[in-house]
Amino acid sequence: MSNQTVPVQVDLQALPADSFTESDLARINLVSRAESRATELGQYAQMVGEDLARAGDYVRQATRICASAEDPLLAAAVIAERVRGTSWETIADALHMEAADAQKRWGDQEERWRHASRVDSLLRKSPGSYAASADRYITADAPYQFSTATRRPLSASLDAAAHLTGRDVAAADRAFAGTACTHCSH
Repeated sequence: MSNQTVPVQVDLQALPADSFTESDLARINLVSRAESRATELGQYAQMVGEDLARAGDYVRQATRICASAEDPLLAAAVIAERVRGTSWETIADALHMEAADAQKRWGDQEERWRHASRVDSLLRKSPGSYAASADRYITADAPYQFSTATRRPLSASLDAAAHLTGRDVAAADRAFAGTACTHCSH
């Protein structure tokens, strides 16, 4: 006799509602909420990766997902906006607060980001491996994908790859209201 368990196939939709225990319902609810959060995060990653956002969209969308202003995702969104040239006024508008309050809240984090070195950050030490991981995440067959998604990898929109792909970084940055690529001759 084998010690292996044979998986039992059950049609969960055919089970009567009263056959589920309170524990079952609580666990189903928890996984359902986790799935919803994963979907929101996946769609957010896709939006950022495709670099089609207007100034303030990174923050605007992050506020829908983040539970608090302390969430590292929101701080990363603010930093990404600032690095792209988004004003504190636009960021504050997306956060429904005053520009001075937004700058006070995230200004120090932005400064630390701008002055970080390869010694301070694994991401700065090996950005290509992080970008490749993001590409795998964005382009994977995932349920969060928008129905019209092109599933373009992050790398297709990175300034670092613009010279290889022929993308006009300066035009993209102007459209975002950011600053032009310092490496481009346009």
